[in-house]
Amino acid sequence: MKKIFIIAISSMFIFCSCVMQMHNNNFTPRAVNTLNSVTLDELHLQRKDYEILNTITADATVIYEGNSQSMTIKEEKGEFSIVLTWNQNTGKWDKTDFDGIARLGYLSNDYDNLNISYNPEDMARNIAIYRLINISKSMGADGVIAPVISTNAEKTGRYQITFKTTVEAKAIKLKTDK
Repeated sequence: MKKIFIIAISSMFIFCSCVMQMHNNNFTPRAVNTLNSVTLDELHLQRKDYEILNTITADATVIYEGNSQSMTIKEEKGEFSIVLTWNQNTGKWDKTDFDGIARLGYLSNDYDNLNISYNPEDMARNIAIYRLINISKSMGADGVIAPVISTNAEKTGRYQITFKTTVEAKAIKLKTDK
């Protein structure tokens, strides 16, 4: 009975440390899509080697609210929000709160597995790319070509800026030997 009690207490401590790790401010929950973009010239493809399925478009809007002491970055539809507070001792922004999942996509090996950019313009771009990748996957595409990415920033309040990114690309399917 004493062994069972010790095992139960040990398990509880392990569980608590795992839960505490989930709420550690260094951890931002995120889902990541990456798409290595290669030009058709690099693949030596000719027009007969692939089919353009469609032109696809995805967009994302991120809202930044901040002042000299704190900032909040949130996705327009509430998918995630991150709060950063200025730390006078370190001279850096510390993540103090988050909610939701940051769903981010990347093109051309620009994904840094260890670091997440809290720049709201980058976040809007990466969310739009994530959505574009999902659309292309749902169409059965093998990749995308000719991506065009545009971001607009607009002051929408005294301490608020809204970043909207639109990504457009052609979804392609490679022709295979049958």
